[in-house]
Amino acid sequence: MIAAILLFFGLGGGVFTFLFLILPFAITIWALIDVIKSDFAKDINKLIWIIVIIGFPFFGGIIYYFVGRSQKVSL
Repeated sequence: MIAAILLFFGLGGGVFTFLFLILPFAITIWALIDVIKSDFAKDINKLIWIIVIIGFPFFGGIIYYFVGRSQKVSL
């Protein structure tokens, strides 16, 4: 149904695929890689962020971007 509406307004399937499939997947993968490669003040924070990102794909990555990155240990 959403695809038909997007096609009606001239937004092809490529835009739909990018916005609803590729972009959330990319944000989730980026956040996971960043968490795994980073050091945190407490080791439990890394595990918690991995659970949040996997449990809430896309939204977990966005939350990590705004909240979790400030918890990393800076060298």
